[in-house]
Amino acid sequence: MSTEERRLAGRYALETSIGRGGMGEVWRATDTVLGRSVAVKTIDLRAVPDETGAARFEREARVTAGMSHPNIVTVHDSGVEGDTAYLVMELLPGPSLAERLADGPLPVDEVEAVGSQVAAALEAAHARGLVHRDIKPANIVYAADGRVRVLDFGITQLGEAAGSQALTATHTVMGTAEYLAPEQAMGGRVDGRADLYALGCVLFALLAGRPPFRGPTPVSTMMMHANDPVPDVRELRPDTPAWLAGLVGSLLAKDPADRPDGAAAVVAALEDHVAPGGAAATTVLPVGAGATQRMDPVPAAPPPPVQPTLPPTRPPERRRSSAPLWVLAAVVLLALGLLAWWLLSSRTTTDQPTGTSTVTTTATPTPTTAPTTSAPPPTTASPTPTPTPTADLRQPVADALAAFSAEVAALQQDGALDKDVAKTLDTRARDVEKALRQDDPQAVSAATNALVKEYDNHVQDGSIGPDASSRLDPLVGDLTGAVDAYVAG
Repeated sequence: MSTEERRLAGRYALETSIGRGGMGEVWRATDTVLGRSVAVKTIDLRAVPDETGAARFEREARVTAGMSHPNIVTVHDSGVEGDTAYLVMELLPGPSLAERLADGPLPVDEVEAVGSQVAAALEAAHARGLVHRDIKPANIVYAADGRVRVLDFGITQLGEAAGSQALTATHTVMGTAEYLAPEQAMGGRVDGRADLYALGCVLFALLAGRPPFRGPTPVSTMMMHANDPVPDVRELRPDTPAWLAGLVGSLLAKDPADRPDGAAAVVAALEDHVAPGGAAATTVLPVGAGATQRMDPVPAAPPPPVQPTLPPTRPPERRRSSAPLWVLAAVVLLALGLLAWWLLSSRTTTDQPTGTSTVTTTATPTPTTAPTTSAPPPTTASPTPTPTPTADLRQPVADALAAFSAEVAALQQDGALDKDVAKTLDTRARDVEKALRQDDPQAVSAATNALVKEYDNHVQDGSIGPDASSRLDPLVGDLTGAVDAYVAG
């Protein structure tokens, strides 16, 4: 922006850039009418990859301004001037949690306070049907009153409760890889439980000094969210209370249904020092000066990984037999005799000439895995091989397909892939996904071939350039390899 363009709406004088993200740039500015310092977020609408950019920005201004909450940034004004959309907010002195993390993990009591405030902000947003979709340390900043504020509702999705169409469509991945819920990383539709997962990632990072998953690339990080087991934060931060480790573990559950029941439950857990799940996760609070010791009737349970509960075991009781030894010996001999008779009967039955019908009635059914003939050829001696369930081979296909779709979305967002080409590839990918859900190997193979053919055509006509193809070629190879294994299985 040139010097002549550094004033918006005739009153907001932009001074210095204080932050830049995927959705725009934030400036320190002065409101020359009211004579106060403000933060102004701007977006160059010419750089927005689709026509929903201006609508998404206006929606952010409207929904954020409509929420009055001590843990959500205050919005003063918004508008569009030429190709620039702007949002005027309170100027926060900081630092952000990302800046705090640069100096190392936070004290446990501060993590608890920050988590409670962010959860309260999410509770207010979710009550209005809003999903933030990009909860991360950089979007949580300290205000002058000592509280933290949640920023940047720029990629908010309006949920069904708000009765309006979502601005971010299914199969489009938006957010920051280290803090994405598995369902969001896979490009699916999300709800408020995705924000709770992101909060779990934030709490983990504040305690451990790093997020729970971090791969060499954004795509590999997203795959770790979807597939890798959740680490125990106490391995990196041993002084983490058991109840807090349990809360973090529950927030990071892969299945949204296994996460806490809403942001309000997280606020209550952080205030009461009890992990979701009830008294079994409650621990004894330390006694401070003038504090009352709180004793819980049930001791604290360790956080995930949870060991399976086994039934109590004890050595079997030795019971003195009331029968004489000769009776036991007779029973054993009788059993051996019956077994020998059964073997002879079986041999006699299978040695009957072809065409002779023999009906044999026995008290004991023939085991299905035992040999049933001694005459060649031994057609029934070997059990029939059990085919490998195709369901076991579907997961690599799903993982490879998700990685391909995520990279397509990332290339479109970076401007390296035309939106029409990305839309076509996404449609083909969804055909593969549909066939995979139906567990139809032939349909999966056909849909994958159609996707690969579509991809090759775009590479040949130049609509997918060398940079994009160099990133997509390995993923296409992974997908076709996984599909071949699935069909063969």
